Amino acid sequence: MLVALGVVLGLLFLLMKLFKHKIMPRQGLIAMLHYQPFGPKKGIAVVRIAGEYFALGMADGAISVITRLEGSKVEECLKEQQSEESPGEGSTLKGILQDMKERLPWRG
Repeated sequence: MLVALGVVLGLLFLLMKLFKHKIMPRQGLIAMLHYQPFGPKKGIAVVRIAGEYFALGMADGAISVITRLEGSKVEECLKEQQSEESPGEGSTLKGILQDMKERLPWRG
């Protein structure tokens, strides 16, 4: 039984190596950099699409562009987040939301 289990696991390993790019596709033109949920099926996502950065509002099957973000600020926030000792404090989102506040006409 152990030999059969070893053979099956070996075949699975080989199949995963052969079909790696089909199972886990390479990075394409679109990358989600950060997602902050605000409730069930609601949140804001920061995405990079063909080298440009956008903040997208996502809710119940609808996606809308909130604003286009300045690439240098987003990259700076991402580097800052990676260098922090305790990731997950939201510094990336804070910086991006601050940038959005400055851009939106209804800010208050």
